[in-house]
Amino acid sequence: MPRPRRSEDMIVEIARLRYEQRLPQTEIARLLDISEATVSRALKSALDLGYIEFQVTPKAFRDSASEQRLKAHLGLRLAVVVESKAGAHADTLGKAVARVIEDMLKSGDVLGVSDGATAAAIAAATRRSPARDLNVVALVGGVGAPEHYTHSSEVCRRFAAGLGGQAWQLPVPAIVDDAGAARLLRDTGTVRGVFSMMDRLAMAVVGVGAISANATVFREGFIAPGKLEEIRAHGAVGTICGRFFGKDGRPVGTEFDDRTLSISLERLARVPLAIAAALSPLKAEAIRAAVSGGLVNAVATDVETAEALMALPPSHC
Repeated sequence: MPRPRRSEDMIVEIARLRYEQRLPQTEIARLLDISEATVSRALKSALDLGYIEFQVTPKAFRDSASEQRLKAHLGLRLAVVVESKAGAHADTLGKAVARVIEDMLKSGDVLGVSDGATAAAIAAATRRSPARDLNVVALVGGVGAPEHYTHSSEVCRRFAAGLGGQAWQLPVPAIVDDAGAARLLRDTGTVRGVFSMMDRLAMAVVGVGAISANATVFREGFIAPGKLEEIRAHGAVGTICGRFFGKDGRPVGTEFDDRTLSISLERLARVPLAIAAALSPLKAEAIRAAVSGGLVNAVATDVETAEALMALPPSHC
């Protein structure tokens, strides 16, 4: 026999008072003029019916000692470091960074996001923020299939949906065929509006790539693999949003600069809180360079990558 709606409403109300407002059972019983035994039965029913669930929060998997050491070593504003566990730490990092973002955003803020697997994991973990009137802007044009979860438009959409904000997607390729095409696209109303939003960023979350065949722009064929060594020869050690930078974190000029539709590194460096989210010791040099050049002032990673970063000489910003 189905449970009466009124009974279900009471169960939900008791569960909200206990787990959202954190009231003791005695106080709930007093407020609702029911017995403590009724409160206990309602909470058990809420669990049985799937109205509530328990989980270990991402904070439990953060390594606070590593975070403090990494902050001091690189002179960061913020560090989020999670345990290195095979197959699971990307999701754990995503949840940990999502909670930090939710806590730090203020009403009216603009959040910029890149593409990539780590940014996508953070987007998937976002929840409704107490802040209102939020805007989420894609910082780079699309790389790969638009429906793929790591595509910039999809990352932007999921961030906005999770936070309860408005998405400003960048409906263009990350790199186009020539500079003339890039200028024309930038001047279209929709694209121009997205780039204008980038001037208002309060926070940014960006992936960092090493100069390797695994970097998205090479892997997806936006830049021919044969150009990799040429770009490395120019002194590039890392890439953010399709832009290349050297060991000092300064932009490295390439033939693709005028054809790239993404936030400039100079503009990224002006963002009050710019978080480099990356997982791999192979990216340590690129992450350190991005910090050294002031492109980012926060790092979200795992213990293994943090140890690789701290094995490098400290940055001199």
